Amino acid sequence: MTTDTPTLTIVAKMKAAPGKADALGKAMRTLVTETRQEAGCIHYDLFRGTEDDHTFVFVEAWESKAHWEVHRTGEAMRAYKERISSEMIVERDVMQLHPVD
Repeated sequence: MTTDTPTLTIVAKMKAAPGKADALGKAMRTLVTETRQEAGCIHYDLFRGTEDDHTFVFVEAWESKAHWEVHRTGEAMRAYKERISSEMIVERDVMQLHPVD
C-alpha cells in the first residue's frame, strides 16, 4: 500500500423488509465469505442489529478505492444480487470513508 492510494473504509447499512431478514442475512454471509478472497480486501465484516434484527451493517476496508470498485462489479457481488430480490432491502446507506490523520 502506498500513500498515494489511501485505504478506503466502507460502512454500508441496510434494513431488510419485514419477513426477509433471515434470507437476506444468509445471502450476505455468503457474500462475506466470497469477498474476503478478493484482491485488495483488508477486512469485510457483517453485523446484525441487536435491537432491530432487520438491520445489517457491513464494515469493509480496502487497499484502495480501485479495489472496492472492482469488488462492486465483480463476481461475488453479481452472485449476491442474483440471490436476493430488490424487495428484500427497504433502506440502504453506503458511506465511503478515509482515515483521519
